[in-house]
Amino acid sequence: MRPFRWLALALLLIGVPAAPSDAMVATIATTAPLEDHEEQSVTAALRAAFKAAVAGAAAMGLPWVQIRQALVLDDAVAVQIVATDEDPGLNTGEATPGPESGADAEGHEPTEGKI
Repeated sequence: MRPFRWLALALLLIGVPAAPSDAMVATIATTAPLEDHEEQSVTAALRAAFKAAVAGAAAMGLPWVQIRQALVLDDAVAVQIVATDEDPGLNTGEATPGPESGADAEGHEPTEGKI
């Protein structure tokens, strides 16, 4: 009878879900056309793509954004952000890289901001 109690307890613990989070998170990717590869054109296209991504986050009610990736392609610039409705600096049990933490594993500097 004792082994069945352990099995029942194990199944009960497996079936208990983790506490749900009320945070909303979205990954938003946008592009902007690129006329040429001059510095001014790339900067203007990056700003346009970033503004479009932030506008999408704001429309969803997600005020905190973090740039994940920005790519300069042949004829366009692509920007990917992660947006959330919670302050990423809050202690949620997960490590959130900040400007003081340095570069991530791929060598990119993290950028965080509030809309």
